[in-house]
Amino acid sequence: MNIRRARRLFATSFLTASAVLSPVLPVYGQDTVISDDGGSEATVLKTITVTARRREEKIQDAPVAVTAIPLDDIAKGKITTLEDAAFRSPNVLFNGQGGPLTIRGVTSLGISGGVDRQPAVGLFLDDVFLARPLGYPVLLEDLERLEIVRGSQATLYGKNTIGGAVNLISREPGDVASGEISATLGTDMDRRFKAAYETPIGDTGFAVRGSASWSGANGYIDNLGSDVSDTDNFNGRFVVTGEVGDGTRLKIIGDYARNRDDGGLWYAPVADAFDFRSFHDFKPENSVDSGGLSVRLDHSFESFDVTSITAIRGHDMRQYLDGDFTASPDIGQAQVEKQRQFSQDLRFSSNGDGPWRWTGGLFYMHEKFDGTQYFDFAALDRTVWSRDVFEQSSDTFSAFGEVGYFVTPELELAAGARYTYERKSTSSEISSPSGTFMFGYPGRAEGDVDFSNISPEVSATYHLSEGNIAFGKISRGFKSGGISPYIEDDGSANSYDPETTTSYELGTKLTSGDGRFTLAASLFYIDWKDQQAVIYTSPFTRVYRNAAAATSKGFEIEGTAQLTEELGLRAGYGYTHAVYDDFVDTVMGQDYTGNPLPFSPRHSFSAGLRWESELNNELKLTAGLEYTFRSSYAFTANNAYRQDPTHLVDAHIGLEKNGLSATLWAKNLTDERYLKNYFSYSGTDMGVAAPGRTVGITLTKKW
Repeated sequence: MNIRRARRLFATSFLTASAVLSPVLPVYGQDTVISDDGGSEATVLKTITVTARRREEKIQDAPVAVTAIPLDDIAKGKITTLEDAAFRSPNVLFNGQGGPLTIRGVTSLGISGGVDRQPAVGLFLDDVFLARPLGYPVLLEDLERLEIVRGSQATLYGKNTIGGAVNLISREPGDVASGEISATLGTDMDRRFKAAYETPIGDTGFAVRGSASWSGANGYIDNLGSDVSDTDNFNGRFVVTGEVGDGTRLKIIGDYARNRDDGGLWYAPVADAFDFRSFHDFKPENSVDSGGLSVRLDHSFESFDVTSITAIRGHDMRQYLDGDFTASPDIGQAQVEKQRQFSQDLRFSSNGDGPWRWTGGLFYMHEKFDGTQYFDFAALDRTVWSRDVFEQSSDTFSAFGEVGYFVTPELELAAGARYTYERKSTSSEISSPSGTFMFGYPGRAEGDVDFSNISPEVSATYHLSEGNIAFGKISRGFKSGGISPYIEDDGSANSYDPETTTSYELGTKLTSGDGRFTLAASLFYIDWKDQQAVIYTSPFTRVYRNAAAATSKGFEIEGTAQLTEELGLRAGYGYTHAVYDDFVDTVMGQDYTGNPLPFSPRHSFSAGLRWESELNNELKLTAGLEYTFRSSYAFTANNAYRQDPTHLVDAHIGLEKNGLSATLWAKNLTDERYLKNYFSYSGTDMGVAAPGRTVGITLTKKW
């Protein structure tokens, strides 16, 4: 489909959808109070506030496709990982082998690029970009909210957001002292202990919140008679907030995570993987330590606001694993990383009520990354294993701005752009102290590259009323090029160019007149050019090239309903048709043109029911049921193996009184089997299955 036909098709579909839906969901203002005959306040949905456009606004007034997951749903037995969160949003998939996040078919096949994994969907913790997937949080702890923003966000977010962005927002302290302790026990000795406390700091106007948790479990995979895939995670965070002058607010956030899982990559032939079996003889070692500190200042002037976010982050990782995935003591493999980053984000935005709305700012980030991969005979001393050592220093500078104008009280037109300049200095060295040359021929390559880009965006939003809008947007996304850990056949550094997306989107958000129903729908078309991909230069050597082009088109629809005072419903469906338009590996004689993109299920659906009821003696009953579905999808460009359709059911039920609660929960209630990792090893389909059914109970005391 060419772009002109796509525009006509989406315009026609959008107008048809709006005409059908508008009479069903009449205009509603969320500030209106509606009473029943007895005079009590009517049952309405809770107002959800998001920062998907870098400013606070009600989700139904934001002209962007976003799924918000509130605090109550981020808990043990509900949503505790990024994979759990991805299942809640249409056209979103999480897989540690890929980007790891995929939105609308757009991702990064980072595992093929060695240690230099550059995501296509940006992850932001309290507005701070997390540059490397191995620095992502394993568990989601002490968050106020999680937002999944779909579609290119290059103008406001910038770095590596051609597919979208995910925002993690930490909980802030309140103005009274309070605390929480909880303990969980579940299947396979799944344990979790958490403590949190917040309090004002005297009469200073400041408050602090601190939290700490530990989670651990025995493994669910049998490896030669022993349970493996165990977990061992610690998370800690503190947040300090307060006023430091007239109109100036300070927020300081520090976090630390410690992961001592056994690695989790217990690959086995797929049939054995689904039976939770593996056959590794090599005892794994795994350690990841990550954390950061950010300082945010917000100041309001008479006509505009200023925000400054200064942050440092980093992670250290060491992982030693079986390299042949069998019971034979043959091959060992390893990966070691050290990453540090500094970023400064400075934003200016209007705060008036006039017809003009504007925002702009400057962004700078410096990253230092050292990563090494090892591969050799397990019997050899690790100090002489063959290796590929990759070192990179990068600097990113950008300036951005967006201006909106209300042509009429209902119609707003907006335009913006981000200019980005990025430079990278890289070295890659392949060596074999053992003399086995398991990583290929020795060599060293160094190189410097720099790239610049302007990513524009234009949009139009029509406000029928509060909570009822229609919008359209055209945006350009940019993901920087670089130098890979590979070396060209002539001994030079393997450099590659940026990749870009051009996205077209039409959407609507509607709210019923009584405040009990909401609906959000979007149509999208993405033209993805110069896609960065790994191809072979010989049957034994490979490099990065801008070798592929793809398109993705589809739609999403999400709805919420407060059916009764006690019963709430939410549901979402997404359709994505994402295929390679051009991708040929001439050396290997493979043509992937026309293949579906990896990690891009055609259909995604999720639905949830939540029940809350006040019983006698101040006792409160809560219960929930969640169902998610992903249709079949591939893990690789050749589509050699496809994950079967996946159906997952989660449930929980709990009682609460006077701050004390007990919740019984179940994850994957039907014991569905599906792969969380896959690759082809010498022609054999190898995988790691996700956990089966897990059941547990959580006891919590709040005061």
